[in-house]
Amino acid sequence: MGSKSSRSARARSRVPSESALELLRNFQTILIVDDSRSMRGELWKQAGKALQDLAAAASEYDTEGLEIHFLNSPEFATNVKTAERVEEVFNKVTPTNSTPIGSKLKALLGSYLSALKINPDLKRVNYIIITDGAATDRGELEPEVVIVAAARELDSMHALLTQVGIQFVQVGNNFAATHYLESLDNNLRTKHNIRDIVDTTFAPVDEPLDMVKILTGGINRKVDEHGSKGL
Repeated sequence: MGSKSSRSARARSRVPSESALELLRNFQTILIVDDSRSMRGELWKQAGKALQDLAAAASEYDTEGLEIHFLNSPEFATNVKTAERVEEVFNKVTPTNSTPIGSKLKALLGSYLSALKINPDLKRVNYIIITDGAATDRGELEPEVVIVAAARELDSMHALLTQVGIQFVQVGNNFAATHYLESLDNNLRTKHNIRDIVDTTFAPVDEPLDMVKILTGGINRKVDEHGSKGL
């Protein structure tokens, strides 16, 4: 066992992360996993590990339980509160087909925004998308188009600036995908004069995930701009 002082230091080091994650109590956390064919093999294992870790951290604060969706598979789960349930849902899915990020976002955002119009006090929502690459959607289903439309609709409803957050978590090291996801994070606000609702984070292999950055970067502008170390 360590000394009393070392245990105290470790306890203090956990406080900022725990304090930052308290924000999640105000949000419904929805985890979306890219199950496209490019995710086969090691990337699928990495995505599964990331899903387990993120779900474990988020479920400490989202007392209503998490939602899990996939880009292609119709498989989904609500009110997820245990690691066993996360594993059960993930193991039902096999990577296949393309990467319809925009299509999935449009479906989920459309449903949420319709409900928000009816109930302005609806709980805020935090979408976290685990993916390895750029979307294959085109035209009106491109993620940029979908996100911009959602942001403008939120503005028209005078919704809270933190009503909706979208976090992209990149697994793998595809440079083109990194550039694409970072452009969604860094360019949409100024390009389209909209609220900033997007963040993106790289998930390194064999290293702990930055839980604060991933789980709150889409809903906390300070974390989005400066990372968890800025807290």
